[in-house]
Amino acid sequence: MSITEFKDRVNSLLSKGIHEFSMSLGVLAQIENNSYEIYAVQSNTGAYVPGEKYALGESYSGEVFDKQKTIAEAGIANSPTPLHHPLYRSLPLESYIGAPIVINGKPWGCVDFSSMAQREEPFSEQEIKAVETLAIELSQLISEIEQKSTRRLKVSSSAP
Repeated sequence: MSITEFKDRVNSLLSKGIHEFSMSLGVLAQIENNSYEIYAVQSNTGAYVPGEKYALGESYSGEVFDKQKTIAEAGIANSPTPLHHPLYRSLPLESYIGAPIVINGKPWGCVDFSSMAQREEPFSEQEIKAVETLAIELSQLISEIEQKSTRRLKVSSSAP
């Protein structure tokens, strides 16, 4: 698989997730040294572009990465969880679902979907399983492309 085919597949999976979870934003992010770097993004809002970097604490994905577990919140404003944090003031997302990406047993990043609209219903077990399955598929794709290139995939090396 070429890097272009890889990117096309990632973007297709993010688009599918946006539709499946009724969200406006889908992101694949690589996390290293407490830095959250957007590798790929699909958005109905125009928010974010690949290559943008944030401190991990400035992302909604910090808890997913730290705990290495899926997080799903249908109404962040009404949530007592740590997802209701300082970032909410500048980017008031109301719905979020994200899962960790693990490559060869090591945390690599996460895939997440979000929206500024609150969901009417909580995320179902089926939706949680679907985002976890998507994370596994992305992990396999990343592992495959890294093995072929014999180096760790980097956002900055994403040019074909």
